[in-house]
Amino acid sequence: MIKESLKGEFMKIISKTKPKGTEYNELKNMKKAKRIVKAKEDRRRAENKRVNAEARKERRIEGEFYDRVREVEILGFNKGMLLVRIGDDVEKRGLTYGRRSVDLKENLSLIGNFQLKLFGEMVELKYLKNFAQMKDQISWAISEDL
Repeated sequence: MIKESLKGEFMKIISKTKPKGTEYNELKNMKKAKRIVKAKEDRRRAENKRVNAEARKERRIEGEFYDRVREVEILGFNKGMLLVRIGDDVEKRGLTYGRRSVDLKENLSLIGNFQLKLFGEMVELKYLKNFAQMKDQISWAISEDL
């Protein structure tokens, strides 16, 4: 008996201003559409954040690599090989142009784009530490075939 009498007191009162029937369905569909659009926007933002974080990581790794490359010093050119100082070691490296061997004498104007292998990657000469100072000396040594 108590339950039946309480039941009437806690029943929801229907609002006079709340839409009913078709109008209610249209309102419900509009709210659902807004929710879907918001969810898509949130997913898009999350994906952009992930892509941007990966790009930042790649740029950081590439920056660290080129910082190591900038520490490599050119010592000279001897018998078709470039002498470089990597840390404390002096090493000979062969020059290529775009992963293929070319006649160096014919392409002296492109000397900054010549490549050598450093740290497992092909690196252009223009990124090395003292390339600007050694450019003329290397060009002369190549043209004289020293």
